[in-house]
Formats: sequence, C-alpha cells, structure tokens
Amino acid sequence: MRTAAASGLILLTLLAYLNSFAAGFALDNRGLLLADPRIRAATAQNIRDIFSHTYWWPTGEAGIYRPLATLSYLLNYAILGNGIHPAGYHAINFLLHSLNVLLAFALLLRLLGGFRLPLSIAAVWAVHPVLTESVTNIIGRADLIAGAAVLGGLLIYLRASAAARWRRAAWLCGLALTAGVGALSKESAVVLPGVILLYELTASRSLRNFSQAAIAAGLPIAAALWLRASVLAAALPAEFPYVDNPIAAADFITGRLTAIGVLARYVWLILFPLKLSSDYSYSEIRLFQGSLREWMAVLSIAAIAAAAVFLWKRARMAFFFLSFAFLNLLPASNLLVPTGTVMAERLVYLPALGFIACIAILSAALIRHARPPAWLAPTICVVAVVLFAVRTLIRNADWHDDLSMALASVRTSPNSFKVHRLLANSLLQSDPSRRNLNVVVAEADRSVAILSDLPDERDIPGPWTDAAAFHLAKGDSSQDPESQRHYEEAVRLALRSTAVEAASRAAYQRMHRMKLTAPPASAEAWRVLASSYLRLEQPAKALPAALEGQRIDPNNVRSYGQMADAYLGLGRGEDAATALILGIFTTGDQSLGQDLIRVYRAGVDTDDCAVTPGPTGPVLNQQCAIVHRDYCAAAAKAGNPELAARFACGKPVL
Repeated sequence: MRTAAASGLILLTLLAYLNSFAAGFALDNRGLLLADPRIRAATAQNIRDIFSHTYWWPTGEAGIYRPLATLSYLLNYAILGNGIHPAGYHAINFLLHSLNVLLAFALLLRLLGGFRLPLSIAAVWAVHPVLTESVTNIIGRADLIAGAAVLGGLLIYLRASAAARWRRAAWLCGLALTAGVGALSKESAVVLPGVILLYELTASRSLRNFSQAAIAAGLPIAAALWLRASVLAAALPAEFPYVDNPIAAADFITGRLTAIGVLARYVWLILFPLKLSSDYSYSEIRLFQGSLREWMAVLSIAAIAAAAVFLWKRARMAFFFLSFAFLNLLPASNLLVPTGTVMAERLVYLPALGFIACIAILSAALIRHARPPAWLAPTICVVAVVLFAVRTLIRNADWHDDLSMALASVRTSPNSFKVHRLLANSLLQSDPSRRNLNVVVAEADRSVAILSDLPDERDIPGPWTDAAAFHLAKGDSSQDPESQRHYEEAVRLALRSTAVEAASRAAYQRMHRMKLTAPPASAEAWRVLASSYLRLEQPAKALPAALEGQRIDPNNVRSYGQMADAYLGLGRGEDAATALILGIFTTGDQSLGQDLIRVYRAGVDTDDCAVTPGPTGPVLNQQCAIVHRDYCAAAAKAGNPELAARFACGKPVL
C-alpha cells in the first residue's frame, strides 16, 4: 500500500507541475544559467571556478556561495546537453521535488504513524502553489537540494539512532555526507543539526543520541562554512541595496517588528496562496510604522508562538512541525541578521511542510473529538489538494517568461518598483516595432515614482537609467508631438541616475573603506544624457556627458559618435574627427570610418584632400595633412606609442 501511495504522490505532483516543463528562463535564471561561463563545459577549470568563486560570479556579488547548485546547472547545460533548452532543467527540478515529497511522506509515516494523515499532508504539500518559486523557477533548485538534505538528514538520523555498531557508523557517515551536500547547495541547510536537536527534545526528550549526530552533521557544515568564508573574503564585499531589504537599514526594534510582519505574510500565503508574487521589493513591504494592520500581523505571530507553548504540553508532534517550520525559516527571516531580501516565496519551501503538518495534526484531533461523518475529512483533503493543484498549474504559466511574470506580479505586488521596471523592459522586448512605447514609458515612470522619495544613497540607478532611455526613445518617435518634453524628462531622469550611482558608490566606499570605480553599466546613463542634450541642441552640455560615458566604458562605440556630434555642434570639427578616430583605435569598429568621412566632407577638410575614391567607395587619404594630424592626435589620446609610430607621428607628411 505504501508503494502505491508513493506512486500516487509522484503522479499527483506530475499533474500539478505538468505545464512547468514549458516555462523558460525567466528573471534571474538568465543570469545564473545563460550568462555563467562556468557551466558551458565539464572541464576541470570550470569545476575549480565553481568552487573558488561565488554564486553570481562573474556578473556580480551577492554574498552567496552555492557551488553544488551551480554544479547541478553544469550537469544540465554541458553533461546532459540541455544548453539553452529549459525542459531538461525543469525535469531535474521535478525529480528533486518528487524525491522531497517521498522523503516527507516517509518522515511523516515515521513520526505520526498511521497512513491517511501522512499521505494527506504529503499530498497537500506536494502541490502547494507557494512551492512553485522553488520548483518551476529553475534556480529554485538550491532550495530543493537543501530541502532534500534536511528531510533526508533527519530520516538518516532516525535510522542511525535505531542501529548499532558498524551500521550506526555507516548511517552517521551518510548523515555527514548529506549535511555537507546541503550546506554547499544553500545556506539554509545549516539548520539540520537544529532540526535533529528539536526532534530529540520533542519526541524522545533525551540527548543520548544527539552528540554523535551533532559531530557527524556539524563537521561538514563547519567545513562548508569555512570554505564559504574563504571564497567570500576573496571577493568584493556584497552589496545589499536598501530597496531589496529595508530591514538592513532599520533600527533593531523596527527591523524585528518588520520581520515579524513578514512572517505573518508567509503564514497567510500558506493558508491562502491566491496572490503570489516574484518580488516584494521596495515599497511593497515597508518598514514597521505602527499601523493597526501591522500590529495585527505582529499579534498573530505572537498568538502562534503562544499556541506553540500550549502544543508542547498537549500535542508534541504538532509542536515539532510548527517549530520545524520556524527553524527552517529562521536563517532567512531577518530576525537574527538582515539578509539580501525582505521576503521571497522560495524561502518557505520546507517551512510550508511544517505548517501544513501542524494544521493537519490539529485538524485530525479536532475531527476525532467532534466525530463528524466519515466522508468529511477525506473530502476536505481532496478539495484542498484539487484547489492547490489548480492554483499551481495557473502559477506555473506565470513562469513562462519575464513578460508573463511581470504581468502577474504587477497585479499582486503593485507597490514594488521592480515589477514595474520588469514589465517596462519585457514589453519593450516583446514588440520590436516599439508601437507600445506609451505603455513602456508609463510602467517605467511608475517604477521610478515609487523610488522618488528615497535619498540617493539608498536608491539604485538602474530604474532611472531605464526610464530615461525609454523617454529618449519616445522623443525620437516621429509620431510623438511632445518630443521636446520627453527629451527634457530623459535629461532629468538620467541626471538622477548619475547622482544615485555616485551617492551609492560613495556610501559603499565609506562602509567598506575601499575605492570603487564606476561600473561599465553606469555609463549608459551618461550616454542617454548626452543623446538627450544633443536632441535638445545643447552640445555644450552633451560633450561632458559623452566624455564621461567614454571614460567609464571606453569600449562602447556610441560614446565616440556622441562626442563627435557634440564637437561638431560646438564648431570643433577636427576634435570631432579625432574622437571618431579614437573610437576606431579603441573599439575596432570600422563603421566609425563612414562617420569620419562625413565629418571631413562637412567642411572640416579645408584642403579637400581627406577623402579619395577607392575600389569600393570613398576612403581616407592618410597622406592628407589634416588626416595625418587627426590620427596622430587620436594616437596621443589613446596613449599608444605603437600607433604613433605606425602613422609616423612627429614627422612631416610628404
């Protein structure tokens, strides 16, 4: 019967996640799967890079080290040959979740006895919609592996406790291996020794077997944490923006009250998973302000804590699973220390199991006491499973791509600046004709409107740069009669972006006492600013913006064209030519040569010798004095003696 039940659970899970295999690489999946060079091939160097660098390397730093999760992506990409095709990644996630469902079922059988109650709990958890961010979201795999480590580790411990001699030693070795795998997959797996201790205090009320388990699980976890600390120490300090988690900047009391309010949100999502969101960033969740609703949330968690005290005396297994839920959520709850996110549904993957089990145990006790009709309990369970499975199927579709996720998230998290930014970018990418620029601009404006009251050092520049670029594009639209207004708005937004970037970088430098250069991505705001000033016919303001963009990101060809246009607007034709030649030297982009020919033909070439006919069209005459002079000026600006020697700089033109 247990085999049939296990098969039924897998089939049920498959039905709930059947459409997940069609989901693509949404949100962070592109950065961690499609932009990580370490998973392209199964080479020794890539494996060394996986273990010697952080999770987000080389695209960024987030203070996260999960080498086994990244190694599993390499398995998909290179070994199984899934590459850029997502179905294979989803298959692995489904198998891992199915494994966890079976582990949960086995654990429930062991702890609760009977058959129907463990099966009901496992079935509800298997299809619960809040789990989709860990299952359908490919990079939620870290939660799946860590969950398997905690569930499997507790089961292994129970087997070890009942074994003797060499069998016990073998089980403890298995516990050590499981703990190490979990800790190297996601940080939350470090709770495994705490879960084992919780079991001993709750069920057996004896610590006789715990010491050996603590050593077996603790040593590999300590080794994994040491390795993590070593890798993070060699990387740039992680940056946790205020907009991702305001708790990090709050005083202790306000921060903890905010975190408790988030716990209440998690409980609500487990009970009523109707409104699910991929993001809860600023200002979807604000710092605790003392409103009636916020106090009600705090009091609800206090009531749950009081109920736990009652359960300790009356229903030990209900207490265990409620405490299991809290313990697994604790590392990411912001109650101990602030983390990189204020709230994320993937964090309740295992906590949801504990909370569902606690509710089911209490409901079963109530039903036994009330003695309702025999069909009532199974009917309630079946209805819950069906409703949750249907909601999971609907939620899976949201993970199809960024646009589908953005459309879903703006409905459930309308106060999050990130979802409006995501929607603006997704809409733009979905329509190459750009006929939807009005909607794109509106969503970008909503994103920055949410951020507008923040001081610069707590803001981030990206949304402002995006909004400026969209207004610039809207101004360039020939159908828009208000181009002037859009260009002026692009200037305002780009200036805000540059101010935010400078302030946040200065704050980072003060905090970590290190010099930090502007990242190449920050040059985009300067490029948008230069273009906007040029559209407004203000070359004197466009030139310093273009020069700054070129200084920060010298490999971007756009800056050289902007510099040339600004110089031309100021009547400095030879400087325009020098800027374009410098662009050719720096980027290797020969298309700038055509712009250079146009500059010389626009009256800069007073000797009328710069451009001569060639076999395929006009070409530059490097024997012309002005061309020779401009090439040498560009070589000097590039600081390249080889170029200077190549063009015989310092020698007269024959």
